[in-house]
Amino acid sequence: MAFSGWHRLVAMLAISTLGVGLLVAPASAEPTSTTYGPDNPVRLESFYEPTPDGRAAADLSAPTSRAPLASSSVRRPPASPDADGRASECMDQPGVGSVEGRTHNRFLWCQSIFVGSRVYSIDRKVYVGQAVFAMNAVAYGRDDGNRTVEVFFRSVPGSLRYLEGDRGELANAIMMVFADCKQWLTGCSAGGPSAAKRFADWNVDGSWHSWTIASSEFQGVGPDKVNRHDWALTIDAYAPGTPDAGGEALPSHRIRCDTAQVGFSTRPKACIMDDVIPHLQYSLQSANYAQVSAHVHCAMTPGCQTWPGPRTDRVIPGRYTGSRDDPGLHRITEDFPVDASDNRTFYSKNSSAKNAACATLPAYILDRTTQQCDEFPFASTIEGAGKGDGNFSVLGVTSRHNSCAGNALARYYRQDRILVWQPGLPNEALDTYYVEITDVPTSSTDECLPPQDDPAEPNSPPTANAGPDTTGDEGFTIVLGGSVSDPDGGPPTAQWTYALGPDADPGMSCTFHDSRSANTTMRCNDDGAVTVTLTAFDGVNAAVSDSALVTVRNVDPRLRRLGELAPPRVAAAEDVEYGITSPQPWQVFRVGDAVPFKARFLDPGDNDTHSCAIEWDDGQTSTFDSYADRCEATHTFTHPGMYTIKPTITDDDGGASPAASVMVIVYDPNAGFVTQGGWLNSPAGALVDEPAVQGRLMVEFNPKYLPREPGPAPGGGKVAAALRGTGFDLASTTLEWLVVTPDQKAAVKGTGTIGGAAGYGFVAYGVDTPDAVRLVVWPLSAGHYPQQTLVYDNRPGKSYDLDLSDPQPLGGGSVQVHD
Repeated sequence: MAFSGWHRLVAMLAISTLGVGLLVAPASAEPTSTTYGPDNPVRLESFYEPTPDGRAAADLSAPTSRAPLASSSVRRPPASPDADGRASECMDQPGVGSVEGRTHNRFLWCQSIFVGSRVYSIDRKVYVGQAVFAMNAVAYGRDDGNRTVEVFFRSVPGSLRYLEGDRGELANAIMMVFADCKQWLTGCSAGGPSAAKRFADWNVDGSWHSWTIASSEFQGVGPDKVNRHDWALTIDAYAPGTPDAGGEALPSHRIRCDTAQVGFSTRPKACIMDDVIPHLQYSLQSANYAQVSAHVHCAMTPGCQTWPGPRTDRVIPGRYTGSRDDPGLHRITEDFPVDASDNRTFYSKNSSAKNAACATLPAYILDRTTQQCDEFPFASTIEGAGKGDGNFSVLGVTSRHNSCAGNALARYYRQDRILVWQPGLPNEALDTYYVEITDVPTSSTDECLPPQDDPAEPNSPPTANAGPDTTGDEGFTIVLGGSVSDPDGGPPTAQWTYALGPDADPGMSCTFHDSRSANTTMRCNDDGAVTVTLTAFDGVNAAVSDSALVTVRNVDPRLRRLGELAPPRVAAAEDVEYGITSPQPWQVFRVGDAVPFKARFLDPGDNDTHSCAIEWDDGQTSTFDSYADRCEATHTFTHPGMYTIKPTITDDDGGASPAASVMVIVYDPNAGFVTQGGWLNSPAGALVDEPAVQGRLMVEFNPKYLPREPGPAPGGGKVAAALRGTGFDLASTTLEWLVVTPDQKAAVKGTGTIGGAAGYGFVAYGVDTPDAVRLVVWPLSAGHYPQQTLVYDNRPGKSYDLDLSDPQPLGGGSVQVHD
């Protein structure tokens, strides 16, 4: 149906509760929806309510378990609460139906409440209706080497009820649920998609949805990197097509995560429920350690007579009252920590002080023939007898009771993950615990079993995947798509190595951007086949490796900059010029002068060697080995002309540089002169600004070097041209050089005016036989020689080199080249 209007989400805790019978009756059929349009917009409010009995909403398939609250084996979340007896046990206990849920123990929390939505008409502010369904939620702590908590949520199929008013809006309203951290800046993160469904769909689908609450040890406190985080389930009801104003969180829950350095050698990382106050339970009715229970009970009770003494004024910590503000106990071990003042362990100091006190006890308090001396606070606490304040108690108990109580304490430390106290710990890293004395009868022989070391779980080897075979270019970045993993958790150490193939040239090498990162890049200074190997180490199993073939292709040397290059041999010098640096284009030389050629090229294959070949355009070629990315030589031209010099750089793999060239002018003031007068049919496109114009172009030029002139500028003659019917009228003002070749060709360059306006350059070409002329004119603002911007060219697109200029035959007149 189409929803309209807006909504606001407000979480509400109702004082009244809903009847159990609501949950067990068959679900109503989905109603026909009512359309709320612009004249009848609606507002949705989501809410949650406690159940009168959480067990009524809990519907876990596994049978109820009476297992101990905390197992001694490594704890990890199940794939689903359906297959876990711990969740069934939790759901069968008081408090599960409260809005806070039940913190069953330090590794389990569960809840079963109602969530729902109320609909109001915005304009009329009239209550329209209400829908609710029952939900189950379970959260698991763990101590299997991961700092995460798994949160599960599901609806109870068939529990949806439409209460009062119209049902259509509610059936199609969306209820979204997700778990999230309350403080992200503490290193807490939440993973997993939100679960969003129509109310009608929540009534059918009872599958579990899950989220992971993770704790980063990098923001932990103290040596154990302790972090405490608050997380909460959030519900959000909204109508499709309307903006979501955000959800409302249910009451939050606190977890504590650690990377314990002492006391948990086989369980180094864990997250536990921190809402429960940790407390050891000793029973006065235990057949195995009742004597110890009675001693501890008296020691913690104000006014009870304790020894040595007797005294009744001792204030001994550790009594469980349900408040964290009471003085508690803090665990130590036999070997840790050490008191820096005398280099003794605190445990040994407790034992020495206890033994000294026991030696003073009368026989009716300690029968040394049948009893052992018991102390409280325990020797395994920093509050023990060695503290020196006298607030401790000793008493004779049978060896069996003493032994059984000691084993129960050791098991408790492991099962509730009580962290070991260390000097200087900040308060947020302390793990304070208490002792509760109960009247619950216990007689299991398991109470006396000593805690067993956790069996070493099978450790699987890591995996390494070097990724697919790939190709790349020498000197360029080549991506290696490797990966490593460890099924036992945590990334293993990664290491890349490489081996060159048999075709590799001497001196070839490769480098990895980060050889210890599985997903990295590499560069090689030459072409060839390279086998890359990725090795994974987990510190337990033998290393595993995987290899891939990288085919490195050759890259041709270039006289221009490349896009991305390997680190150049000439370090990052930004002022280095690449390409042909000498001579300059259209540079003028006299016959017999040495023409220096210099070029700087690039080749990302640093290991390549190169040769240079220079075609001088006079029938001669210079070939030589190149060094340091340079191609340099000199040449002397014996005849005047316009010469296009072409270098080619070739590497040792056969790669050659793309075409490059530079043209120079070589003149001889004694070579002769040229006279020309006549006309030609100017073709369409010759006059650039008026490309359709055709007509007769009148051309005249007669440049010459005067006697004993050194050049390059000739002192005699002029150049003129006019295109009939247009404003194109060229008159020379200066001549810059004149070339007269032995094969009766000539070219002259200069500057002039068009229609009397200065600022133009020209080159006029002439051929004696057959008589032909080419005229090129350009604005000097575009450069001192013709390039892209032209005013006139009757042979557009042809080379500016005299030998390749292709002048146009005259329609009348002649060109005469004089020796």
